[in-house]
Amino acid sequence: MKSEGDFTEHLEELRRRILGVLLFFLAAFALLFFLSDHLVAFLQAPIEGLGLSLYYFKPYEKFLTYMRIAFWGGVILSLPLAVLQASLFVYPALRKNEVRYFLFAVLAAPLLFAAGSAFAYRVIAPLAFRFFLSFSPGDNVLPFWGFGEYASFLFALMVAAGLVFLLPLFLLLLVGTGLVNTQTLSRLRPWVIMAIALAAALLTPPDVVSQILLGVPLYLLFEGSLLVGKLLKK
Repeated sequence: MKSEGDFTEHLEELRRRILGVLLFFLAAFALLFFLSDHLVAFLQAPIEGLGLSLYYFKPYEKFLTYMRIAFWGGVILSLPLAVLQASLFVYPALRKNEVRYFLFAVLAAPLLFAAGSAFAYRVIAPLAFRFFLSFSPGDNVLPFWGFGEYASFLFALMVAAGLVFLLPLFLLLLVGTGLVNTQTLSRLRPWVIMAIALAAALLTPPDVVSQILLGVPLYLLFEGSLLVGKLLKK
């Protein structure tokens, strides 16, 4: 049975790790705010070639948008460190058979999230903005997009795609821990395809091309998860 001293030591260790992540976040936030001009140029890449300009409508809107960009950029940069610190804190308590799944999840989660965000940035977002610009061109209503709303939409799209790309990892953890087996997932394939189609429809503009561009990679990730799950069990 652990003593009160051991419990206090664990709390102190957790406090140090959280403090380290917070300090890293503050440094990343300050650096990204200083480099905001470059970040804004990066965020405008999905609308390059569309002949579109962004505007701000309130005296403080541009400043607050820069703050939000630096904040969310700092969060994204801090996530790998937070995952690492949490992993080092939890690792000693894991059983032998849990270690491999835990290490796999720690390594795969940032890569999958980054892949999903990059896919949204390079593929889904440009298609979405082209769709919005080309929607009902004959009504004589001209686009006048706000900088803050544009940045919020793009961030939401990238985060949503990053989280969706984590679903295969969740399936693998269910398989690895024995809560679900690969045979059950195989039988549920039609329902999974339906769920993927629904997710693609909700996360993309209502056009078939962008829905297919998100749905097909998700389905391939599902099939890849089944294959990796079978290999892990063997």
